[in-house]
Amino acid sequence: MNKTLIALAIAAALPVAAQADTTLSGYVTSKYKSGNSTLVNRMDTDSRLQIDSSEVLANGMTATAKFRITGDSDDDTDNSGTGTLAGDFGTLTMGSIDADSAFQAGDVGSVVGDTSESTASTASSVYGIHFASSVANLSFAAQLNADTGASGSGTADAVTNSTQIGVTMDLADGLTAGYAYASDLADDASTANHYGIHEGQTAVGISYTMGDLVLKAGKVNYKAESTTAKSDAVISATYTVTADALTIVAQTDNSPSGDYQVDLTYAVNDSLSVSTEVDKGKTTSMTATYTQGDMTATVSRTDDTSTDASVALDYGNADLTIGRVGATTTTLVGPAESAEYSYVSYKVAF
Repeated sequence: MNKTLIALAIAAALPVAAQADTTLSGYVTSKYKSGNSTLVNRMDTDSRLQIDSSEVLANGMTATAKFRITGDSDDDTDNSGTGTLAGDFGTLTMGSIDADSAFQAGDVGSVVGDTSESTASTASSVYGIHFASSVANLSFAAQLNADTGASGSGTADAVTNSTQIGVTMDLADGLTAGYAYASDLADDASTANHYGIHEGQTAVGISYTMGDLVLKAGKVNYKAESTTAKSDAVISATYTVTADALTIVAQTDNSPSGDYQVDLTYAVNDSLSVSTEVDKGKTTSMTATYTQGDMTATVSRTDDTSTDASVALDYGNADLTIGRVGATTTTLVGPAESAEYSYVSYKVAF
């Protein structure tokens, strides 16, 4: 038999390795700021290169991998990688994960805010292992945080090795109960600079959705009661209604401040919309947004009575933004971001 035909027959009989679907994306952003403070006058260039890969395995499970290379002077993230395996058993994730994902999964009463590593960010990431699964009306999440912070190194932003558990159960139509637990420090213990899970704690709560109305109740208990004042049970209600071009979201709670908030959004026409937020004891804020073709103009009156304005132009893969931040406070958060300044930002993505 012809040797070539024999070789082809053998090759056809061998299993063929599946080719993973891979996506390459990224961006480069340059931003120039100019203001009264010398700390504000500076040029920032941030960049990110991300590779996402996904493959369905022979046993029906799906394996994904994400690699991110970051060069960012303002962000608290750094180069990271995440691997995920998903199947009938649930989802297992290793690598860079959300610092309090398992805890938040069980905090249905919303009594503990998202963990953050600084007052300038709303979330943080750590290196660890996260597992989530569900059976019938019961959902379960658990994770183990390594002693590394957002930058992946045991430096000043390091977090303490922590174990977290979150459990939720659907009791009836619209009614959900939850339990969350975090050991030791899921984040830095300095509550003056960091928020969310800052020491060992448990949270229990329930949530009930009835049409446009969502009712929540919860209670958090701290491991070190001697250093942390006991918190009251939190009861909140949120009502959302849409009538033609008007959307109203009203929210109130009994603790910690007994606050109420009303958000109104009105679409004047296809191009112009106006939104306002009313908080108890605070100045009303208002934002107007106008969109025409590739241009979006925004003007906002913030809680500190200052005015922010920006004009953004969308050129497909490139975006140009010119704006003014009118903050009047002298309190500096991060690298003088709260000081009044003008800026020009140019972003190219692929």
